[in-house]
This record gives sequence, structure tokens and C-alpha cells, in this order.
Amino acid sequence: MIAASASGQYNDIECWAGSGLAQSINKDWSWSLQWENRWTQGASWHDQGLVDLALEYRLSKHWDLNAQWRLSERQGLHGAYVARRRFALRTIGSWRVGSGKLTTRIMTAEDWTARTLFSSALAETKITPSTPTIRWRLGYNQRLTNRLLAGASWEVFRREGGRWSERWRAGLDFQLSKRLGFELGYLWENEWLNTDPWRSHVVRIQTSYSIRKAKQVFNRIPATRVYAPVDQALANARCPVCQIDQVRITEVHNKGEPADYIEIQNLSDATCSLEGWRITDDLTKSGWVLPGACLVSGAVVLGYENGRRGFSFGLSASGEVLFLIDQEGNVKRQIQVLPAVGGRSQGPGEKGVWSFLEPSPGKVNGGN
Repeated sequence: MIAASASGQYNDIECWAGSGLAQSINKDWSWSLQWENRWTQGASWHDQGLVDLALEYRLSKHWDLNAQWRLSERQGLHGAYVARRRFALRTIGSWRVGSGKLTTRIMTAEDWTARTLFSSALAETKITPSTPTIRWRLGYNQRLTNRLLAGASWEVFRREGGRWSERWRAGLDFQLSKRLGFELGYLWENEWLNTDPWRSHVVRIQTSYSIRKAKQVFNRIPATRVYAPVDQALANARCPVCQIDQVRITEVHNKGEPADYIEIQNLSDATCSLEGWRITDDLTKSGWVLPGACLVSGAVVLGYENGRRGFSFGLSASGEVLFLIDQEGNVKRQIQVLPAVGGRSQGPGEKGVWSFLEPSPGKVNGGN
């Protein structure tokens, strides 16, 4: 299904309104289509309209690659519309640092003036390419409360003619409801080697509204579930906490559909609980806290990335280490996840040797 959104922005020099569509094709690929109409002070009603079509691919746990094609029309002082085209390639990275998120974006863009859409004595009729623009942005976001996010960023540009400039931004993002957001930002720009470098100061007010909540539409990801043998039922009474010799991680998929998943199983003959146990890929973070339900012999707990009661840290397609930690915070087992290969999952297999498997989430695969 497709998620739709609407947004608007006002600052001291222009305002704009826009809407968009987006869809996650699968775990790695997504696309978006965005329309905007901008009005600038002193210009006519239809100052500029643009359409952006973007395709994004998830390279790894921390990196995404985004390709964007832009078509725009800008109205000149004499009423003629000049059509412009732009192709941009972005590499986007994000990491959790402390209690916030560090982001970076490297972008190169090529734009050119195409033929005008309406004839005019002053209309440009030749296709004129321009020098590619290179941009690098570094930002940090910190959540202050459940509804309030603070962020700051610094961006440097290499523009046409070898000119360099930088842009700073600070802002507060208020999530008024699950669908409605409000942002108050301040931007200022410095053009290097200019006699009046601090030429642009902008106070920006932006609102956004999600017609369909993207996370619900995109990710039909199963919730964490306990699978038990057909001839047994899960115990309703309290049961002892599992020991390390009773439980094993039996399957991992770092290229899974509809999302990555981890499976852990009670391989002992006794019923026990995973109360307080967790799995993480970073010992400084709590990771996935496993459900505390009683597991009969052979029962399996299956959790998906971003699924309800699942894990959120993601599994790197290039491989990483997972830690199985008991209720006292001790690392009881360390699993080396291999780089993803096709549609294969990973697990200990029949002989207990970690290797590639045919995906079988929720079923017995052996132990590790």
C-alpha cells in the first residue's frame, strides 16, 4: 500500500505547499513522489512548481543510497516559465550516538535549463547544462520528550563557478499527534569569500500531516510470537528462569522478508521462562528484551525487526555480532552473524555448526 502526506512551510521570504506519496517495495527498496508549489515575496502567484521522484536503496544497517529526478518550472519577471531539470545522487548515513542520532548526507547534483513551456521573447530555448553542485551535511537530533525533538546541522556547498558556502540550521520539531507535526527552525547561510558573507537568515515554520501512517502501511511485520509443539500448551503458571544450557539462538535472517528476524528456542525437556533475557548487537544498549512467557520443551520465540514487541537495532547484511544476555546482565553467548547470501537464513544446522539454512521461522533448526 501507499502512504500519502501533506505539508506546508512559511518563512520570511517565501511559502510553499506540497503533498507526496511513498511506498516501501520491500525491505531494501522504496520510492517517493513529491509535489511542491512555492511563492516568493514580490513574485507572481505561481512562482515555482516542482515534482520530485526518488528511489532509495538500503545499502547496510547505517547507509542508504537515494537517487532523485526533479522537474520544475520557474516563472520569470516577464511571465515566461522556464523549465529546469535536476538529477541528484545522495548517500545518507545514520548512527545512534548517546541518546540521540548522528546523521550525514553526501550529495552531488547536476541541473540544467531545458526548453520553456510557454513562448516568450525572453524565453530560453537552448538546453544549458550547469556545473554539478556538491553538498555535505552533518547533523544531530536529540529527543527531549516523547513529542519534542531538537536538531542541529551544518552543511557545506560547492556551487557553480567553484564558489563555496555553508549553511547552519537549528530547529525544534513538535509531534502534536500521531499524524500532525510542527517544526520551528532557524537557518543562516555564509557565502565564503564574500564581502557580506552572512547574507541569508531565515526563520522557518513548517507543518506536516500524514494521511496514512507510513510505518503501519509499509511494514506488515508480524509481532513477536511464541510457537509451541502441537501436542503441548504453554504453561500458564509461573516457571523458573531459563539457564544458558536450556536455550539457544536457532535461526537468524539478516536479509529476511518482510523483515530481519531472530529465533530463540527452549531445547531442554523442562519448561522455563526468558524473563529478563535479551539480545543485542551493542553492549551499551538494552537491545531486544525477550518475552517472559513460559516456554515448554521445544517452544520457539520468533521476533522481527520493527515488529510489535520485536527488536529495533536491525541486522547488518554485511554481518555482525549478536550477544545473548541473561537476566543478571551477563553475556552468555556470542553469535557471529555471517554476511547475507541470497534468500538464505543462518543457524547452527543439524550438526550444530553455524551455516546457511533454508528459512524456516518458527520451526526447529537445532541449537547453538
